[in-house]
This record gives sequence, structure tokens and C-alpha cells, in this order.
Amino acid sequence: MGQRSRCRFSDITNPAYPLQVQKAGEKWAAAAVSQPTIPKSDRLPATRVSQPGEAVTSLGTSLVLKLLSTTRVDACEYGIYSHWFGRYWLAGGASNAGGGVLRQYFSDDELLVLSAGIDTARASGLDYYPLPSKGERFPINDPEMLPRLEPRPPNRGEFLRGLLEGLANIEARGYRLLMELGATPLTAVASAGGGARNDAWTRIRARHLQVPVTRVLATHAGEQEACYGAARLACFGTELFPGGSDD
Repeated sequence: MGQRSRCRFSDITNPAYPLQVQKAGEKWAAAAVSQPTIPKSDRLPATRVSQPGEAVTSLGTSLVLKLLSTTRVDACEYGIYSHWFGRYWLAGGASNAGGGVLRQYFSDDELLVLSAGIDTARASGLDYYPLPSKGERFPINDPEMLPRLEPRPPNRGEFLRGLLEGLANIEARGYRLLMELGATPLTAVASAGGGARNDAWTRIRARHLQVPVTRVLATHAGEQEACYGAARLACFGTELFPGGSDD
């Protein structure tokens, strides 16, 4: 495989996302780097991912995948980039699909009740690609891609199962793409974000990923998993590069 160009943040901003959303993301990232509040001796993300092949999926409004790899993987055409993490690389990308699409159709109470009734051992037969709106960036890069949410079963529990399966399939497809591009093979996935609390989704994801899937617990009261891990990574980065750089 030929040498791929290395990605900058500006290379992977999504043309399907409004400019103000992209700017908000840049502002958040800058804030995370400028406020490293986690102790210097604690250099792993909140997920405790430490060995190549281990990964973390953030199940928030969107799906964010990070796979610890011995090999750097960059593919700007898919929005894939790698962060240097000690001896290894955190390779990953982010889909526009995620928990945000669930909120378009279900309340929190409905998600809780309907998820409890899902038979996660069998597939629904639905082939959804649950985007919240037009446009995808990873694992498919297509700003014109439309959500695929048909056929719609009359049973809302079955509809939810189809959505969760569609999201799990996107996650599995994302990790397969990372491995196809040279990342270390996936061995386990830790789950962060609000979606990690959904046990039915976790079981469906494990069926699609074919590796152990666990939930990340915040190690300090009042701290959210994703923010805690981001701050710890930022702290590690400022130790390695105290002068900072735009490159």
C-alpha cells in the first residue's frame, strides 16, 4: 500500500456539517489542550485502553472510534487520522451516525423501556444506515449520502432494534476499515458516552464486532468519561510537546 498523506484537523472537517458546528469543535479541542487538569502520572485515557488491538467507541451524538495500533493509519479520504500515544498510535474516525438519530424518534423513557424488550440474540432483518441527516464521513465518505431507514416496522421496539443494529454495523465497518488500512487487529472495545449505558445496544454491538465489549466507568465522581479521557490525552500531549506546534 502506498504512502498516504498525513491529515490535519482542517482536512477532515465534514462538508455536510454546518460551519458553526465545525468551529465549535475546534474551540472545544483547543480548550481541552489548554486545560490539562489530570495528574501527570496518570497517562492513559479514562478507558484504560493500553494494549494494541484495544479500542474505545464513544457513543454520543455521533460514533467516534479509536483503535490503539502499533501502526500509524492516516486516510484523509475517509476522515481517518492517528494521534501519537506513547509507543503506539490511536487511529480512528467519526461517523455522523450515532445516538443523535435515536433522539429524533424516541424519548429517554421510550429508549429505556423499549430497549429492555429487545431480543438481541437474533437479527431484525432490517438494513438501516441511520444518519441524522444527509452526509456521511466515516466509514463511508459521501456528503450526499441519505439516511436509509426503510422499511419502517409498525412495532416501535422493532424499529429501535433496527436502528441499534444499523449503528452497530457502522461501528463494525469502521473498525474493519481501520484494520484494512493497516491498524492492529481489534481485540476488545471499551464503550464511553451516554449510549454505553444501553445494555441492549452493548449486546448487539458485541454480536457485530465479535470481540468483548465493556462499559467505561468514570474514575472520579462528577467527571464524564469522554471529557476525562480527552483531558488526560491533552495532558500527555503537552508533556511531549511543551512548546506546541501547528503541524
